[in-house]
Amino acid sequence: MGTPLSGTETADLPEFTEAPAEPLALAREWLAAAREIGVSEPLSMTLATASSSGSVSARSVDVKRIDDTGLVFGTSLESRKGGVLLENPHAALQAYWRETMQQLRFEGVVEVLGGAESDALFADRSPRSRAATAVAAQSVPFATGPAEGRAALADAAERLLDEHGDDVPRPPAWRALRLVPDYVEFWLGRRDRLHRRLRYLRVEGGWVADHLQP
Repeated sequence: MGTPLSGTETADLPEFTEAPAEPLALAREWLAAAREIGVSEPLSMTLATASSSGSVSARSVDVKRIDDTGLVFGTSLESRKGGVLLENPHAALQAYWRETMQQLRFEGVVEVLGGAESDALFADRSPRSRAATAVAAQSVPFATGPAEGRAALADAAERLLDEHGDDVPRPPAWRALRLVPDYVEFWLGRRDRLHRRLRYLRVEGGWVADHLQP
């Protein structure tokens, strides 16, 4: 799975000889190191969900931060993924950094955050991104042809920017979400295929860590 950045050897990366007591701080350490090394979009992750009937789907999302509780991202609750998460909040997030042969996996329950937290996350976007998000009915087919539909959305976004400037309001259905993990795994690829794997399972009162075979 991939080749490290030129000049970056897997031997320079963690060996997991000791496991910290808590995984989210370690995830932030990995993220900081990835940014320092130059990993492209380290918080771009695959979000996997399952409907109440068991139908599985996956898509890429931009995780905005990893805090002491979990991983925060945003979406419209009226989108396909938003609707599925309301049906079944159990989900997984996964990042793979090809440049360093590192993988992070998080599994748990997604919670919908409050209006103030959602407002703050939405405000962190550029004005044009906010306007495009506000005018689009995510995942809904165009009522007209795609070219006409996209032109209408562009016009609507411009009108919203003219009206609100840099303060485009958050659509009520757009919310900040947090995946609170009960399973976290750190994977470090090795050229000899003896990959390093460190798994955390949430238990009452904390976490249990195990070193897994490749």
